[in-house]
Amino acid sequence: MPVARPRKRVRWRKVAVFLLLFPFGLIQAGDGLRDCIAQARDSAAMTACEKQAQQSLKQDIKRLTAAIRAKLSESQRMIFDQSTAAWQTFVQHETAMQELTLSQRGDGLGDRLLPGAVTLLYEQREHQLREHLHNLTAKLRNP
Repeated sequence: MPVARPRKRVRWRKVAVFLLLFPFGLIQAGDGLRDCIAQARDSAAMTACEKQAQQSLKQDIKRLTAAIRAKLSESQRMIFDQSTAAWQTFVQHETAMQELTLSQRGDGLGDRLLPGAVTLLYEQREHQLREHLHNLTAKLRNP
């Protein structure tokens, strides 16, 4: 049976970028992001998908942060707030480093890869906060 091939060059670019991002873990934000990227017609649409995923992750991070803070004592909140501030500084510096290194790529894909790299940073933080919340909840159930 013949394999259906994309007819337009844009589709090939979309597939190439998707395949480039997928093995490195830059596409992990769930079916919503994957579906959005699969429907994207160009790199601008893919960037919009990443930005949308980032906004969703930021809201999750905000919600998880509030839930964690509610379970901590005042002295524990101080430690958590320091961790949160350190993470925000890390994200700023890591984003700057990503911009620097991706702009040096010889293949010209740096601008297209940056939104996915930033999304990955938010995914990692969201995962960390879920773990912290799980640990706090498990502690309360089994004192």
